[in-house]
Amino acid sequence: MGDPYLLPLCRAIVASYSDVPWFQNPSRTCQVYKSVVLDHPCYTFGPTRTWQEWFVDFLAPDIPNFDHPVLGPVHLGFWNDIATSIDAICADLSALGWPSYLLAGHSKGAGEAIEGHARMQLIEHPPLATRAYEPPCVGTGKLSAFLAAQDIGWTKTVNATGVDLVTQVPHWAEWCHQGVETQLRVPDSDGIAQKHEWPAVLAAVEALAS
Repeated sequence: MGDPYLLPLCRAIVASYSDVPWFQNPSRTCQVYKSVVLDHPCYTFGPTRTWQEWFVDFLAPDIPNFDHPVLGPVHLGFWNDIATSIDAICADLSALGWPSYLLAGHSKGAGEAIEGHARMQLIEHPPLATRAYEPPCVGTGKLSAFLAAQDIGWTKTVNATGVDLVTQVPHWAEWCHQGVETQLRVPDSDGIAQKHEWPAVLAAVEALAS
């Protein structure tokens, strides 16, 4: 496998499931976990845990978008969720002298990681790399163009019944993914939920790396 970040960041996210968040926003709709991956600080946007987050996830196709003057339309729910988290990450990196760092996330957290990368690029402190595992679409071609020179990758599981449906929403015209796509083959027996969940994603990434 040619991607040096795909497996290490995947494992970092899996580890976050049992960790206490390094930062949680006041509305408890965004958790960030901090670790060290490949000698770099890594900020992982966590999985859906609270009822507030489930509400955001459930309404993902219907939440209004925000037409950012530089990035174009972006998912407003995720954009609002990460605002204070990005402030906390900036404060932490500033205290460390702005080292190279990594971002990652799964599902809702994957969408947050991509928007987080864009926010950090806007202030000219982008991460070394971002990996988004099974993300929904969070922007349009304008966001993709803004991030075109950045090291961003995202995954999409697939089996005989199709792809992870989360990666296909929202079904808004012109909305798309950002970065390099990696398809992950999962067992044909995996259903809609199983294709999206961590056991299948991690197993497929490990198989790709072997």
